Amino acid sequence: MATIELRQVEKKFGDLHAVKPMDLTVHDGEFVVLLGPSGCGKTTTLRMISGLESVTGGQILIDGRDVTWAHPSERNIAFVFQFFALYPHMTAWQNIAFPLQSQGESRAAVKQRVAEVASLLRINHLLHLRPGALSGGDKQRVALARALVRHPAAFLMDEPIGALDADARETMRAEIKRLHLLEHATTVYVTHDQVEAMAMGDRIVVMSEALVQQIGTPAEVYHKPANLFVARFIGSPGMNLVTGHYANGVVHLSENSRYLLSPEWNQALQRELGGEGKVILGFRSEAGVIVEDGPLAAEVFTSDLHGAYNMLNLSLNDDLVHIRVPRGIRYPMGATVRFNIDAEMVRFFNPRTEAAITRRVR
Repeated sequence: MATIELRQVEKKFGDLHAVKPMDLTVHDGEFVVLLGPSGCGKTTTLRMISGLESVTGGQILIDGRDVTWAHPSERNIAFVFQFFALYPHMTAWQNIAFPLQSQGESRAAVKQRVAEVASLLRINHLLHLRPGALSGGDKQRVALARALVRHPAAFLMDEPIGALDADARETMRAEIKRLHLLEHATTVYVTHDQVEAMAMGDRIVVMSEALVQQIGTPAEVYHKPANLFVARFIGSPGMNLVTGHYANGVVHLSENSRYLLSPEWNQALQRELGGEGKVILGFRSEAGVIVEDGPLAAEVFTSDLHGAYNMLNLSLNDDLVHIRVPRGIRYPMGATVRFNIDAEMVRFFNPRTEAAITRRVR
């Protein structure tokens, strides 16, 4: 497999930035997910790595070799598209074998390698069928086999399971992750689905408006978002964000809701806000804890059953916040509940810059 390195790579169409200058290193055998909403630049980045899109500036290196202006065929990259891109007049076997045959491999070598990848993806029983007779999930398995068959340096995948139904998506997500682990394959994967990104990626590159917002492990982008965009975008639901006023070691959220800060957070907010001022308090739904004498009070807006737990949707200071509670706990609409926040999971953001405020932990 290979290391992929992007150095200040950017793409412009006229005066419009599709991708603003970005630096990224995908290590050998790593699974990196480019995540963001439509139009953020993630697919354009993938296409620049593959050579299907030219760069406006910067360098792309694969295993230390500068391929910025190299033809796609010279990069030894396998591209898996969202809509399969199989030859309809060929059987699955012929589709998988085609890359090897076009490179002039011997008949025996082609037969052996197709058998290997078919067994790996468990599609031996489908090899005689044409794409029209296959389900969406099976078509994507054949497309993956065709990409895998020639031992590429890296895999590039552009929303490869986006066209499948929910059940097939779950299955294919596991299949792709299993394939990655078995082959130790360097993979760059594009998706707009943050659940998919969290489940599959070793690291996630969160993008918005052509700019990289944060690069980190799934745990890092979930628990320590770099800014408000990442906090809202990552998680289902996203992070609870409530605007308050900080003064003298306390964040005042409403008349009867005050959050007392730890010494570390108090120092951090003093340093960031210059004594006092508006601040945004953030916490995940599982960080809220219902307690009778909790320092925070909110009114029940609705309650949703999520199978293993209930999600309380609460109105606090004109913001809707979500708290996960055991499924046996129920509150009527309009009831007032009091709660606290796990001190290790609370986060704060500067409303002016939208950046996360960091604390210095001894």
